[in-house]
Amino acid sequence: LLKAIVRYQEPAKNILSRKESPTMTASKITEMKRLVVTSAGKGTSVADCTIEIETVPTPTPKSGEVLVKVTAAPINPSDYGSWYKSKAESYPIVMGLEGCGVVVATGGGLSTYRCPVGTKVGFVCSGGKQGSYSQYVTMNAITDIFPMPDDVPIEDCCSFMVNPYTAVGILDTAQKGGSTKAIVHTAAASQVGQMLNKLAPMQDMEIINVVRREEQKKLLEELGAKHIVVTSGEEDVWKKELKAKVKELGATCAFDAVAGDMTGHLMDVMPAKGTVYLYGGLAGNVGNINPSDLIYRKKQLKSFYLTSWIKNGGSYQMIKRMYSAGSLVNSGLGQGGWSCSQFEDVRMEKAHQAIVDALGSSITGKKLRIRFD
Repeated sequence: LLKAIVRYQEPAKNILSRKESPTMTASKITEMKRLVVTSAGKGTSVADCTIEIETVPTPTPKSGEVLVKVTAAPINPSDYGSWYKSKAESYPIVMGLEGCGVVVATGGGLSTYRCPVGTKVGFVCSGGKQGSYSQYVTMNAITDIFPMPDDVPIEDCCSFMVNPYTAVGILDTAQKGGSTKAIVHTAAASQVGQMLNKLAPMQDMEIINVVRREEQKKLLEELGAKHIVVTSGEEDVWKKELKAKVKELGATCAFDAVAGDMTGHLMDVMPAKGTVYLYGGLAGNVGNINPSDLIYRKKQLKSFYLTSWIKNGGSYQMIKRMYSAGSLVNSGLGQGGWSCSQFEDVRMEKAHQAIVDALGSSITGKKLRIRFD
């Protein structure tokens, strides 16, 4: 044990000098590339942004940190909101929230024992100083690093956090709120929506999917979804269908990623004392809410925010929750698993245009992934 402690307290330069260490090549790389937003442009969309490839020094891990050679990073809607909505003094902005790769060096310290050199990991960037759209990142070995399954290609683990943990959090929130049979979910053909349709049956729950187009309905049907409402037709017709499904399946809550008037429609179809959780704003500001639903029928409008769900109840509960959720997520990351994603690969040089093209497309079956290997 003492030998192990001494080894993992050694500084990074000593670990890199070991002949058996796979970090020999990494130690010679003094510079790396990463994507940054240098300007918001007109500030109305991602297309307005100026995105550049920046060359910077490769970070050196401090005690308690590891250096990760990034293999891939997904592009999430939660990533690009700040790119064109931030204050002028915030630029340049590093890009990317989550990713995956291999530990190639450690800064020493007991905490790095859990992820020695060669470990395949997922990571989450925090603090705004580093982004996952980078060739290398240094991460806290306890709070920012998540060991990935050995039997899954590491590049396929890059979207391990935001979408899968959101799906777990949504079902957990619904169950603890008393909606143990079914929930309503909007923007249901999204990656989160697809995961919910795979995960819910494992927990004896039903998903009432709300989508805009028939092709999205077809995509969900191919996944085995049974309850799908398409909103492209007459409003009175689809709302009547949705309300009937809510009553039939006993749903008492809805999770809304759309906002706008959709939130009011969901409040309308919920039973008395039902709850609508808002966790996205695709259609802008919330509207169309009947005050009587809130005042007399005691319906509620709440928020669902992944970070708040993770931290709820303090450190002890957070550790338990993350351990449980992590085991569940990792078990489904393999091909065909509930938490796996289908990806469309892109390189740094073409990432900006690929994002703009994806935002203008109705295709929701695949997720953009930046490859660095």
